[in-house]
Amino acid sequence: MKIHIIIIVFTLLFTGLSYAQDYSPQNQLDLNNASFSEIAKLPVSPEVAGRLYERVLYKGYFKSIYELTEVDGIDQKLLNKLKPLIRIEPFKPKTSLEENVEAMYYRLERWSGDEGINESLIDLWIERSLRPVNVNMVDYDELINLQNVSPVDAVSILNYRNEIGDIRNTRDLRNIPGLSYYGYRNARNFLSFDRPDEAATSGLHGRISAQGDNTPFFVDDDVASTQAGLGGIEPGLSSLTSSFTPNFYYKMRFTYDRNYHFGYSFIRRLSEPTWYMNSGPVKIPEGNFYFGVENINLGGLKLRKLYLGSFSVSFGQGVIMENVDFFTPRKSGYGFRKRFYGLAPDLSRTRQYDLRGVATEFEYKNLEGTFFGSFTNRDAILNTQIYDSTRGRGFNQLITLNQRYEYALDDQQRGPGQEDLSWINAVKELTYGANLKYHFIPGTTFGVTFYESAYNRPIEPVISEIVAPENLGRLVTTDNEIRTAYGFEVSNGTNPLWGSAVSFRRVYGFDFQTVIKNIVIQGEWGELDKGGGVFKLGDDPKALVLSLYTQFNNFNIQALYRNYDLGYDNPYQRSFSNYRRYKGTIYEDYFYLQSSLYGQLYSTNAQPQAEEGYYLNTYYQINRNVNLRMEYDTWTRKADQVRQQRVVGVLNIRPVFPVRIQLRQKWQARDKQNNVSLNYFENFEFRGRLDLRLSGFDNIGILYVNSKLLVHPRPRVFGDMTPKSEAIGVGFIHNFNNNFKISAFVAYYQGFFWNWEDTQFIVLDSQRGALRTWWSMYARLNHHFALRLKYTLDHHKPMTNIGFNDVRDPEPGRAYGTDNLRSNNHFFFVEFDYNF
Repeated sequence: MKIHIIIIVFTLLFTGLSYAQDYSPQNQLDLNNASFSEIAKLPVSPEVAGRLYERVLYKGYFKSIYELTEVDGIDQKLLNKLKPLIRIEPFKPKTSLEENVEAMYYRLERWSGDEGINESLIDLWIERSLRPVNVNMVDYDELINLQNVSPVDAVSILNYRNEIGDIRNTRDLRNIPGLSYYGYRNARNFLSFDRPDEAATSGLHGRISAQGDNTPFFVDDDVASTQAGLGGIEPGLSSLTSSFTPNFYYKMRFTYDRNYHFGYSFIRRLSEPTWYMNSGPVKIPEGNFYFGVENINLGGLKLRKLYLGSFSVSFGQGVIMENVDFFTPRKSGYGFRKRFYGLAPDLSRTRQYDLRGVATEFEYKNLEGTFFGSFTNRDAILNTQIYDSTRGRGFNQLITLNQRYEYALDDQQRGPGQEDLSWINAVKELTYGANLKYHFIPGTTFGVTFYESAYNRPIEPVISEIVAPENLGRLVTTDNEIRTAYGFEVSNGTNPLWGSAVSFRRVYGFDFQTVIKNIVIQGEWGELDKGGGVFKLGDDPKALVLSLYTQFNNFNIQALYRNYDLGYDNPYQRSFSNYRRYKGTIYEDYFYLQSSLYGQLYSTNAQPQAEEGYYLNTYYQINRNVNLRMEYDTWTRKADQVRQQRVVGVLNIRPVFPVRIQLRQKWQARDKQNNVSLNYFENFEFRGRLDLRLSGFDNIGILYVNSKLLVHPRPRVFGDMTPKSEAIGVGFIHNFNNNFKISAFVAYYQGFFWNWEDTQFIVLDSQRGALRTWWSMYARLNHHFALRLKYTLDHHKPMTNIGFNDVRDPEPGRAYGTDNLRSNNHFFFVEFDYNF
C-alpha cells in the first residue's frame, strides 16, 4: 500500500474528519495553509494529494494557481477541475510555539519516552524547548538543570554575562570561554536571545499526554505476581473479579502567562484496581495534582516557586532528600544520570514517595531557601502481632508496589477479612523539611538540609513477620542490612504538630560545591538521628558522597567516593550506588518470604545499598571519528565486607560519515578472596552495534550481544552455574517526512537480554530462546498532535516439562511431558501527545 494512503487512513481516523466533503466556489480550500487531510478531500488521487502536500511542506507555498501544473500528475484538465475549488493565499506564518515544536521535533519525540529516568527534568526540558527563557535572564539553578549542561558550563555563561555583557546570539554563546561543545549544543535548544515574546508567553499553554501498554518491566516481577496468584485477576475491595486492564498513564500540565501553573496526572498499573481519593457517587481517582506560581518579585525577596499539591524536592547529591520511586544505578549527576536540583511540581509515576502539601523556594540576594511540608499516606507491610499495646499495630517496612492490590494473596496471615492488615495506605506520614543554600560566587555554594517524618504507627522491622518461619535459619551475613533497619525504641516519639504521631525519623546534613575554572568539587554529608549530638559529626549512622569533575573540549573525567553506613536507613536517599538496598539479602529470594510479592522490598526499592567505594568515569574524543568512554568502579558491600568491581569500556568509531560502529565490553565481579561469604561471581558482557545512517535521518542497525555469567555456590543455593546469554538483532527507522516515521526491530535472544525499544527500556530473559519483534509508528497529525503506536511479539521456543508422579499414580515412575502453552506474548504501547 502506498504511504500516502496509510497517512490518509491514520489522519482521518484520529482527527475524526470525514472523507466526504465537497469544496465549491463558495467553500474553497486555502491550499497553502491546508493540512494533508484537507487536501486529501479534493477530487485527486491519494498520490497527487501527497505530492501537493509535500510541495508546500518542502518547497514553500504556491504563488500562483498555475504552479500546480509543476506537480506530477496534474495536467491542464485536472487543473481546470481544481480551479473553482481552491484559492492561493499567502502562507500563514507559524506561531512561535509552532516554530519551537518544529525545531524540537526529534527531541520531543525522544523525551516523551524517557520520563522514567527523571520526570522533573523531562518536564522542564519540554517546557523550556517550547518556551525558551532569555539567556541573559536565566540563573544558575535553571542552567544546571538543562540537558548536558555541567556546572562548568553554567558558570562560564554567568561569568561572561557579568564580565562582557549580554549574550546577543548563538555566535556569542558558542564563543564563551569554558563552555563545552556539548554544553553549547544543548543549551541553545532551551535559551533565547530576545526578550520574551508576549504573544507566545501570555495566555494559556500546556501539554496533555496519555500512554497505555501491557508490558511488565521486569521478568522477575511478572513471575512473582503469577506465583502470588495475580496473573490476570484483579482483586477488588471485597472480592476477586477476573478482569484485565493495561498500564495507563495520563498527564496534563498547563501554564498561564509563564507565572501560573497547574496540572494533574493519573497512573494505574497492570490489572490493579482503581483507588479513589474520596467516597460517594462522584469518585476522584488517586493521582497527582498541583497549583503553583513562579517568579514573583516581592521587593528584595524573589518568590521563585510556590506549589500546593504534589511536588518533588532534590538537594545536593541525593544523600538526604530526593523523593522519587525509581532506583537509578550510578546516579552521578552528569550526562544520562543527571538529577534534578531544587523544587518542582510532581506529575510523575512516583506513587509511594510522592510529597503532597505545600512547598516554596525563594531567593534573597545570595541566599536561597526551600521549605516544604507534606501529609499523605504510605503503603507498608503491617505486623500481624502487636508488639506494643500502648502504641498499637506497628508497620514493618514501607514498600513500593508495582501493582497496588489490597493484600498479598499468597500470604496466609494477611488477607480478606483482615482489613486492618491491608498494605494500601497503611501508614500516615507527616514530612517537613528545609534546605538553605548560600551562593558565594557563581558555582560556589554551601547548604544545609533537614527533614523529619512522623508516623501514626510505630516502626517495628521484625524479620519473622516477612520471612517464612521455616526459612529464618537461612539468614546469612548479607542479611545484616535487614537486621540494622531503623526502628524500635530509637524511633518512638511524638510530634508537636500532629497529635497522632507515635514514631519519627529525622535526617540532617550539609552539601557544598565550588567551580574553579574547569573543575567542579561537590559533596554531601548526611546523618540519621539516633540520639547523637546534632553538632557532632559521625556519632549517628552517616552517609557521604564526594565528587570531582573536570572538562575540556574533547575530554572530561569524574571521580566519586561514597560511604554509607549500614544503619543509615533513609527512605529518601537516592545518591550514587551500584545496587539498590537489600541486594543479596533474603528479600531478593522472594520464594523464602511469607508472600512472593514481599520480594518488592528489594526489586522496587529506590534506596542505595550500604557500600563504600570509588568510581571513575571518563570520556575522550580521540579525533573527529573516534571517541572512547570508560567506567571503573570498585566498592565494598558493608553487610558482609565483600569487595566488588565493575569495568565498562565503550568505543565509538565512525570510519565514514554514514557508518557508526559501537563496541561495548563490561566485566563485573565479586571478590573471591573473602572469608565472610562464599557468594561471588564473574560477568563478561559484549555488545556490538553497527548503524548505517541514511538520508532523511533514516537508519539501519545491527546488534549483537554475548554474555557469560559464572556463579559459584551461594549460601541458599547449591551448585555452580555458568549461564550464557546471546542475542542478535536488526532494526531500521524510516522517516517518510517530518511528520511520519516507522521503526521496526527483530532479534533472537537466549538468556538475559536488555535493550532500548523505541522509547521503552525492556529487560528480558528466556532460557529456551525467543524471537522478539516490534513495529512502531510515530505521526504528527498537525503542529500540536502526535501519536505513537507500537506492537511487540515475543515468541518463545516450546519447553517440555517433565514430572514424576507419586505412588497414587496408576503407573508409578512414568514420566509425563508437555509443551509450555504460553509460547507467544503480545504487547502493545500507545501514546498520544497534545502541545498548545
